[in-house]
Amino acid sequence: MMFSLAFEFGSEVRLGRDRGEGSHSREDAIARFNDFCAGLGSASMEGDGPFLGLTEGMLLAEEAHERGYETESWVLDEGMAPHERDWLSQEKELTLTAYFKDEGSARAALDWLLREYHFRSVPRLKAEEEQDWNATWKASFTGIEVDEFLKVLPPWSEEWAAAQKSGSTSGILVINPGAGFGTGTHETTQLCLKVLRSLGNLEGKTVLDFGSGSGILGIQAARQGARVYCVEIDPLANENARENAGLNGVGERIRFLEEIPAEIRGGRVDVLLANILRPILIRFAPLIRDCLKPKSELVLSGLIETDLEDVIRTYQEGGSPFVLTRLEKNEWRALRLRRV
Repeated sequence: MMFSLAFEFGSEVRLGRDRGEGSHSREDAIARFNDFCAGLGSASMEGDGPFLGLTEGMLLAEEAHERGYETESWVLDEGMAPHERDWLSQEKELTLTAYFKDEGSARAALDWLLREYHFRSVPRLKAEEEQDWNATWKASFTGIEVDEFLKVLPPWSEEWAAAQKSGSTSGILVINPGAGFGTGTHETTQLCLKVLRSLGNLEGKTVLDFGSGSGILGIQAARQGARVYCVEIDPLANENARENAGLNGVGERIRFLEEIPAEIRGGRVDVLLANILRPILIRFAPLIRDCLKPKSELVLSGLIETDLEDVIRTYQEGGSPFVLTRLEKNEWRALRLRRV
């Protein structure tokens, strides 16, 4: 049995009545709480104390975008996110949850909070069944069947282990979920994979995966024989993507970059995939169009129905026309444009 203590901090945290008037920033209040909890128990400084940790929850990139925090990347934001994508820090109210090995330590932390700070709602203390968080997380991603010819599996999958043993890995992409968006579970990724697979053998072709996240699309293109450029502004996502490329045996076919290199501008790309948000597709439209060869394939995804008109107009006003195909899965949309 373990114990959780949930409480809410605003962006400024008022001091408790016994501490006089004033406030701390949320960042300082969290740091002080962590310091107090780290001192619980004689062995806590050796990493064996009763305080298990503090979580701040998470925001999906879609939610952050809706709230005006994020326009550029499809990543999850957690309490340990780098500052440049710490969307949670912009929330007016934040629910934090601390975990403890025993009730006495949890109650000591509760007493400290009530003594130090003013709360509009009383912090909530409750007993929890102990969990193997790593096992729980792994159990949450068991893989997905994209179609009858392609599965996406995590590296801990028994099916992946069996496929490696038998040498029958051709229909499997192995992706370790990490900082980058794209494990195959999202409809936008599946739509892009469907188009990519329909292109068949890409030997001798140049592919650009713009906003590459986990690298899943670029990795599949490399498996189809292409020379691939994965471009992603998030260095953590790029680390994750390099690992995934290695797991799939195509690391030597892919370059991982934070911006589009000059060598593939000016009409050098045969297939360009961009599974990102509408504002970024529109903002980078001139650069994306500049990369495309005549008769190249352009796949734009990460869209919903109301995004399509603006995106289509933006890309069709840039010179040579495209042959347009619309794809959809549930509420998500993708555009396949073949340059004439």
